[in-house]
Amino acid sequence: MKCAVIGLGDFGRAAAIGLARAGADVIAIDRNMDRLNLVKDEVALAIRMDATHRDALVAQQVDKVDVLVATIGQNFEAQVLVVVHARTLGIKRIVARALTEDHRRVLDAVGANEVFIPEEEAARTMVRRLTISDIRSYFELADGFSLVEIEAPKAMIGRTLRELNLRQRFRVNLVAIKSMVTGPDGSRVMKQFKAVPMPDEVIEVGDVLALAGSVLDLARCVGETSETE
Repeated sequence: MKCAVIGLGDFGRAAAIGLARAGADVIAIDRNMDRLNLVKDEVALAIRMDATHRDALVAQQVDKVDVLVATIGQNFEAQVLVVVHARTLGIKRIVARALTEDHRRVLDAVGANEVFIPEEEAARTMVRRLTISDIRSYFELADGFSLVEIEAPKAMIGRTLRELNLRQRFRVNLVAIKSMVTGPDGSRVMKQFKAVPMPDEVIEVGDVLALAGSVLDLARCVGETSETE
C-alpha cells in the first residue's frame, strides 16, 4: 500500500511512522524541514513542499497513492484544499483530521472518505479502558458498539459456552477464541485460533476472548464474571 501523509505535527508524524512500520510505502510531506527530519529515516520519501498546490502533488506522484492522510493542524483552509486536490486527482481513499464538528462536516462535503477528531477518538479509547477491565484491544463496530479482546476471567475457565450463556445473560456474543501459550522467551504466542466457537467449546487457561456487543453490555459481562472469581 502506498500512502501520503500531509502535515507532520505530532499526530501526522505518528501516523507516518506507524504506517511505515506497518509496511506501507509512505510519502511524508510538510513545509517545515525540522518536522521532516524527524521522519525521514522511517518513511520511503520525505518531501518539503506546499501541498496546497495541485501541480506540486502531481510532480511528486502523490496522485498515484492508494491512501492520502491529511493531518494539517491549525490551517483549516490548507486542509480543505488538500482534500479537494486529492479528490480531483482521483485518490480513492482520503482520510482527514478535523478539529471541530463544523470542520468534519466541511471535509465530508468536499470529498473526504473518512474524517476523524483525534481528541474524540482518544476520549472513546479512555472510556472503553475505564469501563471494560483487562481490555487487550478493541475495534469500534458502530457508535457505542465494539469488538474487544480480553483475557478469559477465572470464573469462565473450565466452562463451556453453553454453560456461560453470554448472549442471554449479557447480550454479548463470543465471536472467536485465541488459545495462547508462553513461548521459550516468556512471550505469549497464539497456539490456535477458533473462529465462531461451538456451544460445547470449553474456555481454557490463557484463552483470549473476542467479544462483540455494546460498550455497556461488555463492561457488565466482564465486570460480573470477574467479580465471581
